[in-house]
Amino acid sequence: MRFVMNRLKLFKISWNEIVTNRKGIIFFVGIMTLFVVWFLTIFDPTLFAEMEAVFESYPEVIKEMVGGQISIGTFGGFINTYIFEFAWMYFGIYVLMKASQDIPKEIEDKTIDIIMSKPINRWEFVIGKYLRHIGVALFLSVCTALGIILGIFAFPNINPTEINLDEVIFVVFWFYLFLVAIISTGFFFSTFLSTKKALGAGFGMLVLFFAFGSFWGAMPEAMESVKFFSIFYYFDPFDLLVNHNWGIVWLHVIILGIYSIVITIIAGFIFNKRDIPV
Repeated sequence: MRFVMNRLKLFKISWNEIVTNRKGIIFFVGIMTLFVVWFLTIFDPTLFAEMEAVFESYPEVIKEMVGGQISIGTFGGFINTYIFEFAWMYFGIYVLMKASQDIPKEIEDKTIDIIMSKPINRWEFVIGKYLRHIGVALFLSVCTALGIILGIFAFPNINPTEINLDEVIFVVFWFYLFLVAIISTGFFFSTFLSTKKALGAGFGMLVLFFAFGSFWGAMPEAMESVKFFSIFYYFDPFDLLVNHNWGIVWLHVIILGIYSIVITIIAGFIFNKRDIPV
């Protein structure tokens, strides 16, 4: 019974957080969903196939600057290039900001005194907060999936028969785990740093991850292994959406999940040991 009550506390904390911030969440998710749908309206297979051919004529040095490969002539390649490759900017920065500032703001505003004076453990407070952010990311991912599916069947420039819907839906799930990894990174710093420092550290780590995971091919061979330390390396839907090759996709999905779990557990231990007078 106590186990069940503890779980109910966690979901109550996260649900209250979501309800309190519902207007901002709905506004952002709505804007980003419309943004995705709008992007799909500009897809023109003929035009983008010509643009892809032009890119192939560029020198190898320039190709390496954008990852060495690009495919925008097909729908899968198009959404990979224009939506998922830039997802860390469209969606990631928002969830990072929210996750990295949440707990520090409670401490700086002294509202944590009221919360911690209630019959609630620190780990319940931390996990409840964390569930709020991954819940918002789930809502964002579902709406993104619905926007893409709407575009597939609503816009005449997209041929549904040429699209593997299973792959698209799986990539959105993969994208969700990528967002959770970004959230976990920002949330980790939020458990022991101030608002500004946590945001700066989280954003700095995101940029570092991006550099390691996206430009490792341009680094000296001895340094290429840095890619394995980047969450960006484990979210690259190109091969799946363009070549329909599942390869080691599931391994990358599992690694993203393990990263989020481990760093969140560490964050919980840090916060639990932190000296916060209440």
